[in-house]
Amino acid sequence: MRTKLKDYFSFINSDFFNLGPMVSFVWKNDSNWTIETVSGNIKENFHYDPQEFLERNLVYVELVHKDDIKRVKNEVKSACKNGKNSFTHEPYRIKNGVGEYRWVQDTTTIFYDEDENITHFIGYLIDITESEKNLTRAIENEEKLQAAQALANLGNWDYDVANDKLFWSDEVYKLFELDKESTTPSYELFLNAVHPDDRKLVDQVYANSLEKKKRYLVQHRLLMKDNRVKYVEETGEHYYDKDGNATKTVGTIQDITHQKEVEIELEKTLSLFRSHKLAMDESSIVSKSDRTGNITYVNDKFCKVTGYTRTEVLGRPHSILRHPDNPKSLFRDLWKTIEAKKVWKQTLKNKDKFGEDYWVDIVILPILDEENNIIEYIAVRHDVTKMIEQQKQLDEMLNTDLLTGLGSRYKLVNDIHESTQGALAILNIDNFSQINDFYGHEVGDYVIKEFGQKMGSCKCDLELQVYHLQGDEYVIFHPQIEAKVFNNALMALREEISKVQIDIDGELITFNFSMSISYEPKEKLLTTADMALRIAKRHNKDIVTYHDDISLNDEYKNNIKWTKKIKEAIANNNIVPVFQPIVNNENREWEKYECLVRLKDNGQLISPFFFLDIAKKTKHYIEITQIMIEKSFEVFKKKDVEFSLNLTIEDILNEEIRNFICKMLETYGIGERVVFEIVESESIENFDEVLEFIHNVKKHGCKIAIDDFGTGYSNFEYLMRLKTDYIKIDGSLIKDIDTNTDAELVVSTIIDFAKKMEIKTIAEFVENEEILTKVKELGIDYSQGYHCSKPLSTIPK
Repeated sequence: MRTKLKDYFSFINSDFFNLGPMVSFVWKNDSNWTIETVSGNIKENFHYDPQEFLERNLVYVELVHKDDIKRVKNEVKSACKNGKNSFTHEPYRIKNGVGEYRWVQDTTTIFYDEDENITHFIGYLIDITESEKNLTRAIENEEKLQAAQALANLGNWDYDVANDKLFWSDEVYKLFELDKESTTPSYELFLNAVHPDDRKLVDQVYANSLEKKKRYLVQHRLLMKDNRVKYVEETGEHYYDKDGNATKTVGTIQDITHQKEVEIELEKTLSLFRSHKLAMDESSIVSKSDRTGNITYVNDKFCKVTGYTRTEVLGRPHSILRHPDNPKSLFRDLWKTIEAKKVWKQTLKNKDKFGEDYWVDIVILPILDEENNIIEYIAVRHDVTKMIEQQKQLDEMLNTDLLTGLGSRYKLVNDIHESTQGALAILNIDNFSQINDFYGHEVGDYVIKEFGQKMGSCKCDLELQVYHLQGDEYVIFHPQIEAKVFNNALMALREEISKVQIDIDGELITFNFSMSISYEPKEKLLTTADMALRIAKRHNKDIVTYHDDISLNDEYKNNIKWTKKIKEAIANNNIVPVFQPIVNNENREWEKYECLVRLKDNGQLISPFFFLDIAKKTKHYIEITQIMIEKSFEVFKKKDVEFSLNLTIEDILNEEIRNFICKMLETYGIGERVVFEIVESESIENFDEVLEFIHNVKKHGCKIAIDDFGTGYSNFEYLMRLKTDYIKIDGSLIKDIDTNTDAELVVSTIIDFAKKMEIKTIAEFVENEEILTKVKELGIDYSQGYHCSKPLSTIPK
C-alpha cells in the first residue's frame, strides 16, 4: 500500500522527528533533492544546526563521503525505478559538524501523490559508527593476523602437554612443505625436519626452557627433502598448573632464510670491505673532509707520512700540507673539479709537519647522498717520493752525457725547444777516426772526454752551453743571442780550444776542427747546422754558416733516384715486411717478432735507412705504412704469437693512419697479439690524442711498447701516463753494457723502475754472448739483436 501525500502532512506534524538517536530528513523529489525538513536532534547527534540544511541539496552539502555518493544515489534511483515504498541503504559515511565522518544506517520511505508520482522522501539515520568499528576491527584483526603471518612467513603452534596434542597453523605446514590433510603434527615430526647438525641444539633449548620455566628463542636450520636449507627463528612460552607442571606450550616459527642469506652476504661484503680497507690503510694515505675542506678523518698512514697526529689535523684545512712551490691555479682547478662532482687527479708536492718535501699521487672525489648532493670529500694518496727522486735522477742522467759530463743530445733538444731566437754551432774534430784506429777506442774515448772538459771550461763570458752530440762532435748553443755576438764568441772559443793539447803515452796531441753555424728557426736549427757541417767537411772549410744557397746537388739527385724506386716498389708490390725474433731471456724461446719494413730492389732487401726519410718528403710514407701494417696482419692472422709494429708520434696523430689501424684491428680480430712500438721522438705534442689512440687500441687487446727508451723524450711520467706494457732499451745503452759501468747504471735504473711499474723490458742490439749474459744478469726480460737472430723473411712454423 502506498504512503500518500496526506499521510505525509499528518506525519510531519507528529513528534517523530525529535526521537532520541534517530535523525530524520525530508526532501523533495526534484532535480536537486532539496531538503525541506530536518529533525531538531541533528544538533545533538551530528552537531549541526537544522537551519544549515533547509533548501539545500542533500548530497552536495558535502554531507556524504565522496567515496559513497555514487552508491547512495544509485540506491535511491534503483528503489524509485522498481516502485518500492521504502528501502534501506548499505551503511555509508556522513560528515558531522565537527568534521568527523560517522557511519550511518539509513532507512528511507517514499511518498506518492494521487497519481502515483513520487513527491518526497524521508530518511531515518542512526549513527552505527561504534558497531561498525567493532565489527570491522574483529574481521580485520583475523584477516590481518592471517595476512601478516603469510607476509612474514610466520606460523604459530600450540602444544597441549597433558593430552600430547599439537596444533600447527597453515603457515607452519607451508614452512615445513607438508600436506595439511595427510600430516599429523608431532614434536618428532618437527625435530626430524630440523637440520641434523642443529637437532641437539633445538632439543636442548626446548628442554632447558621447560626446566627453568623461561621463554625460549632459537635460530636453526631446516633440511628440505631436496636438500635445500631454510633458516628459521622459533620462540616458545610455557604455561603451568598450580603444582608447577607444564600444561601448555605456545610459540611461533618464522622463515628467516632471506634475512640470513642477506646477513651472510653482508658479512662477506663487510669482510671484503675490511680487507680492502686494511689494504688501503697499509698502502694509501687517506683523509676525508667536509664541504669546506676541513679534515674530518685521517688514517694511520696519513699520520706516519705527514708527522701530524690526528688531534693536530682534525678540523683543520688540508692547506697545512700545501707546498709553496704549487701554483694557486692548481688548487682553483681542484675545487672547480670536485665541486662539479668530478674526480680530480694529480701528482702533487706536499710538505710534512717538519717542513720536509714529499710527493704524492692524489685522487680526490666527492661523496654524494641519495639526492646527488655533495656531503663530503675523500682523498686517497700514494707516496711517490722515491719514484720522483728516481725520475729526477734519471732525468739528470739523460741530460748529462755519460762520457764527457757535458749536456746530452736529449738536453740539447729540450733547450732548443725552450729557446726563442737561438744560435747553434757544431764543432767536429778532424780525422778523429785516425786516433781510434791508431790508439784504439779506449784512447779515443779518453780524448773525447778530455777535449769535452776543455771545451766546457772555455765558454767565455757569455752563457754558452756546450753539449756532446755524438762521437767526435760537440755543440755550442745559446738560447737567445744576436748573430754578431755569437759569432765573436765562437771565434774566441775556437782560438782557446785550438791551443788544447792532450797527452797520449807521453806525446802531446793537438787538433784541427771543422765548425758549422746556424741561426735558422729553432725547428731547423740542428738539422741546418748539421747540413752546414757536411758542406764544411766536403769542401775542407774551417767554418761554414748555413744559408739557403748551400748546394746539396748530390743529395737532391739521390732523393730523385729513391723517389722513383719507392714509386716502382709500391706499384709492383715490393714493399715487404721482415721479422726479427724477440727472445725470452729465461727459456731462450722466440716468443715475439718485430715487423720491419724493407724495399725489394733487384732481388735485394733494402734497409729503410735509404728510403724512409725520402718517402716522408714525397708523401709516400702513409702508403708504405699502410702496406706494412696490412701485410703484417696477414702474415700473423693464423700465428698464435705476438708481433710488433713501429709507429712514430706523427703516425699516431695522422687521422688516415689511425683510421686504417682501427679498420685492420676490426677486420682481423687479432688485437690481443699486436704490440705497437712508439718510436722515440723529441717530444710528444697533442698528448691527449696519443692517449686516446692508446685507449682505443687497448680496447682491442693491443699492447704498447716504448722503443729506443733512454735516449729521447721518454721519462717516468710518460711511461705512467701512456700505460706502457714494454720498454725497449735503446741499443746505444746496450751495445757496450758489458764493459761500460755508466751505461749499466742507467739501464739498472730503468729496469728497477720498470719492475715497480710491472712493465716488461726488452734489450735491443744484443750482438754477442757477453751482452746477452749481462742483460740476463740485470733482469731484462727479453733480448733482440743479431746474436739472437737476424730479421727473417718468413716466420718459422
